[in-house]
Amino acid sequence: MSEVGTYRVFRPDPGALDPIEEHHRATFAACRSPESTMLVTVEGEVDAANSRLLARYVERHVVGSEHLILDLRLVDFFGTAGFAALHNVNVTCSRYGISWNLRAGRQTRRILAICDPDGTLPLEEPQSVLDELDAGAGDRELLVGGNH
Repeated sequence: MSEVGTYRVFRPDPGALDPIEEHHRATFAACRSPESTMLVTVEGEVDAANSRLLARYVERHVVGSEHLILDLRLVDFFGTAGFAALHNVNVTCSRYGISWNLRAGRQTRRILAICDPDGTLPLEEPQSVLDELDAGAGDRELLVGGNH
């Protein structure tokens, strides 16, 4: 007689995944805080080659969280395909009842100003001067000593 139980069918167990992944000039990292908040940090370039992978990465890691913070402040290049990934993140969070915030630097804010002029995505106010200046993610990394 076979055992009866519940098995994850559509999505792998988030606890079984390595939290850091590299995909075509971008690094995705995730960590969970004690308050059921998932922080996903992206560094590098988000474009057509990895934007779907970013959306899938967030979906895999956000399960079981109450809040998501997606930090894109260390992104050097953010293409229009990245906006589609953000839209998918928005749909995923809505589906699972997860509130979320988007932290974005200059590169991402530029695309959002064009693709999301009504401000439907939960974009946080700039948290540092570097979010608004012409400093790139590489400049931020030097200034903060690689601690993000």
